[in-house]
Amino acid sequence: MNSIKLTFITFLSAFILNSTIISVAQAEGGKLLRAAVAVDQDTEPTNHFSADTPKIYAFYLGEALKAGDKLRGVWIAEDVGTAAPKNTKIDEASIIAKSATDKGAFSLSKPDKGWPTGNYRIEIYVGEKLADTVKFKISSEDDDDDEEGGQEEE
Repeated sequence: MNSIKLTFITFLSAFILNSTIISVAQAEGGKLLRAAVAVDQDTEPTNHFSADTPKIYAFYLGEALKAGDKLRGVWIAEDVGTAAPKNTKIDEASIIAKSATDKGAFSLSKPDKGWPTGNYRIEIYVGEKLADTVKFKISSEDDDDDEEGGQEEE
């Protein structure tokens, strides 16, 4: 009888340990949220915008957030030629998550002098952890004619 109990306890311990390892691995490998950029909530996400776009939105959908998590969106000009040094922070805003699957958006309006053409990104943080990065390009109308489909795939 004791060997049956010992076998059962050993099996149960191994099962619990294995389940814990799998759960930790999934938590570490899973994304807290997913993000995409678009002109507004009614258009398809894209990674290419024209220089006359009035506002760009970065929409996010939580996958494993916690109510109360601080989300921070940081807009960065990666390479806009002589308009600004590489990797210049343009703007930053914060939102507090309401649930694990909270959804929302950060936005960036066209500057008064217009968008400098070039490469940009938004980094979305949950707390201090970088949760997602979306890269996009802004180009002049003339540049749009040179590209097929007007969208850039990552």
